[in-house]
Amino acid sequence: MKKVLVLFMVTALAAVSQAVVVIDSFVNIDFDSGTVTSWPFKGFDAPWATEIIGWTNYPSTGPLNDAGVEGPGAWWLTPAYTDVYQNAGFMSSGDAAYTMSSYTIQAGDVFFIKYMAGVWGWTGTGQWTASLFYNHPDNVFGSYVQNINSWMPNGVWYSDSIGIPATPAAVGGTLGILLRSTGTGIVQIDEITVSVVPEPTTMALLGLGTLALLRKRK
Repeated sequence: MKKVLVLFMVTALAAVSQAVVVIDSFVNIDFDSGTVTSWPFKGFDAPWATEIIGWTNYPSTGPLNDAGVEGPGAWWLTPAYTDVYQNAGFMSSGDAAYTMSSYTIQAGDVFFIKYMAGVWGWTGTGQWTASLFYNHPDNVFGSYVQNINSWMPNGVWYSDSIGIPATPAAVGGTLGILLRSTGTGIVQIDEITVSVVPEPTTMALLGLGTLALLRKRK
């Protein structure tokens, strides 16, 4: 039995040290909460268009050049796409906006960003820069930059395979994501997820706690 417990402990610690947790506390990160008409306007095409729930323009709360969120009925989204994914966002070159989570950044955290994206090729080149920050979008601690060459309804996924590690300054802060259109054209984005591989020591302690409970139940 001791050998089994030791083997379980080693396996569990190896597994939890690489556990990936999707952070689900971002506000409207997939745009499916839609838009609302309210004042003051904060996100995307405001003040002359509806506000994108949970999002704030950057660096100011003034209107962006050409950005927004659209869903079923939009000329650039097929019914097959919106039946599954509902709404999607778009931004022109130089536009930027951000949203916050309630996640508190821990020492040793490594974050991974994934999304579906496209570009209207006739408007120019496509590129998204997705930056993670703590407390305020001026406090960026890492970015994932991706050239976009696909057409949005085709459902092309992009993901960061390297990861963005939490910096010492970010630890204890609240996690946010800042999206910037950094190509020359108009790009689209949807189904954004931010995942974290938690600091191994913390996860190992959780694994040991589980093991202790198993031993107690013997």
